[in-house]
Amino acid sequence: MKKILLILIVLAGFSFNAKSSHAVGGDIHFQQTGPNSYIVTMRLFRYCTGAGLGATYTIRLADQVTCASAANVTVNRTGQINIPFGDECYTPPGLCVQEHTYRGTIASLPNNPNGYKATWSLCCRNAIDNMVSSSLGLYTNLPDPALTGGNSTPKFVDYPRDGYFCINELKCIDFSASDTNGDSLVYTLVNPINTFTGCTPNLLGFQPSFNMANILGPGSSCTIDSRTGCVWARPAQLGIYVISVRIDEYRNGVKIGETVRDIQYSALNCNTNELPDYYNFKDIQVLQFDKDGCFDVAAFDRDPEDTFFIDVVSNAFDFGAIATLPPANTSGTYNFSWTNSITGGTDTINNVNMKKLTATKFEGVGRIGVRFCWTPDQCDILAIDTFDLTMYGYSLGCDGSVDSIENNTKIVIDKPQSSYVVPNVFSPNEDGINDEYKLEQGAFDRCLDNLTVKIYNRWGQKVFESDNAQFKWNGRDDSGNELSEGTYFVILQGFYGGKEVTENFPVTLFR
Repeated sequence: MKKILLILIVLAGFSFNAKSSHAVGGDIHFQQTGPNSYIVTMRLFRYCTGAGLGATYTIRLADQVTCASAANVTVNRTGQINIPFGDECYTPPGLCVQEHTYRGTIASLPNNPNGYKATWSLCCRNAIDNMVSSSLGLYTNLPDPALTGGNSTPKFVDYPRDGYFCINELKCIDFSASDTNGDSLVYTLVNPINTFTGCTPNLLGFQPSFNMANILGPGSSCTIDSRTGCVWARPAQLGIYVISVRIDEYRNGVKIGETVRDIQYSALNCNTNELPDYYNFKDIQVLQFDKDGCFDVAAFDRDPEDTFFIDVVSNAFDFGAIATLPPANTSGTYNFSWTNSITGGTDTINNVNMKKLTATKFEGVGRIGVRFCWTPDQCDILAIDTFDLTMYGYSLGCDGSVDSIENNTKIVIDKPQSSYVVPNVFSPNEDGINDEYKLEQGAFDRCLDNLTVKIYNRWGQKVFESDNAQFKWNGRDDSGNELSEGTYFVILQGFYGGKEVTENFPVTLFR
């Protein structure tokens, strides 16, 4: 996950002859479109600097057995792209490879029981450390066009986007291919090709201490899974290495063709990673029932340039809580603050460069924060002791590993305890002062209170009744008549202020 030193990329990617084409590999594919017709596609890979590639090339077809020339096919460049290296965590600076696509057609290739060998070569490769750098040679063997069912040659996957090694780290390079005819494919590591004499390949020579059993040099390993095309490689030293793979194509147990691909990988010095970590915020957060509340949590990577992610999971989301970002500051980034769980002071991180990817997933660079906001106002919430907020933080390494950390925070809902006060006197004379008899408004608990009130005069006659805990009595009877001054008796039954109530109270009415 640590970033690869820019100087190593520069040295690995640009130490070659400025007059070369800087070829780093390629492959050829034949797609049979009719009894004797084909679309031919050649992909060439080169570093982005140096002499450019031509707009047109010629591929030679020869009899596989006699090597007699049979046909030539002209392929013209139809596209060119810069391959986007790296992943969502890391893009290696300075490493630039282009893919050039060439296409041509063969209208009528004669039937030939011996089949055909298509060959092509180009000067020159860039400097490589395991081979004596020279030209790039590619070929494809295809069977007789009259083969039952026809045949299109295997098509390699796109150039790998993770086109670099980390020293002493094992990595799979994908050399797999698809075959539209459903033929069996067998993958083998082979010696890269320099040029051709007729249709006979001239192989590249290995540098001292390198060979087919030791493609990446002393202390390294390089093997291939013959079934999947995965090349498992672990270089032990810096350098640029060419690797070539041949696919043997079988139908009904009989070999009918083969094709090759070359690509080059830079072996770079990737530093050992340290796990990211969370800042010292409190692991128990308290929010008030029926009130808006927010708090910040934050994490960091010890490499400030690493892309960093946090996923947030909470059962509070089912009750309206959200994970969000604070308002952006004037620089378009974000500020976060929290109470330090050790010192008790306020910690802050400012100008955090990040974005919200989904409702619960966030991405930042080096640092990342999340603001958790909630108005806990549903009565069902009170039946749950605590809520959980779990944050999964992770960043991706250049070796494909995932370094992750987890933090669990408890959210406690505080419901202030209330008490009720029963007035013993009121004066409904419409002077705006103490005109109504009611229980203390601040005591009402809308989630728990269920109260009935009955008021009687001194002779036991009921003059007022309500099942509303927030009742108001204006000193009149049910018919709206003013009642005389004197003492009345109040009976409360039910729950109020979070407490069970079964009590009688006197109240004096003055006018």
